[in-house]
Amino acid sequence: MADDPNVMVPPSISSAGEVLTWQVADAGERQRVKLRGEINENADFSDLTTHLSGDVDLDLEGISRINSCGVREWVNFVRDLRNVRTLRFERCSPVVVLQLNTIFNFRGRAKVGSFLAPYVCESCHADEYRLLVVDEHFPERHARQHPSVPSFRCQRCNGVMMFDELPERYLSFLAEEGT
Repeated sequence: MADDPNVMVPPSISSAGEVLTWQVADAGERQRVKLRGEINENADFSDLTTHLSGDVDLDLEGISRINSCGVREWVNFVRDLRNVRTLRFERCSPVVVLQLNTIFNFRGRAKVGSFLAPYVCESCHADEYRLLVVDEHFPERHARQHPSVPSFRCQRCNGVMMFDELPERYLSFLAEEGT
């Protein structure tokens, strides 16, 4: 299988909780924060909040689980980013997409730049997550029509990859104003 940064094989699920960690890096004019682990009642964003300002991208690919207490912590975190001028969610994991579709104020004032979407190969049944860039793959999202999902070829057998969710449900966050 070719190494492609836009393809992610679904991780195996572990029963042990993964502690939330982050790395902050300056990427030109924007700060980039890569988050990894579970967002739960133990999530403490206070230190991270004080380090963020200006234009910020949150890379959410590594978020593996969010429970109800974690949703509360996250909503408060996003709300309290007072020194942040623009906020963008990038590489949103399927766990994050579920919250975007379920919790009204989960993204706060952030824009979603990209997210991982589940695909399955019609031929070999391989599961992959593909990175979908909102502006590139969904330019029609403001037209109030159901977005169509892009098609891909399987990394393993070159078969046709099919979107493995109901598009109108998985992509419903795209209809929100500001995305």
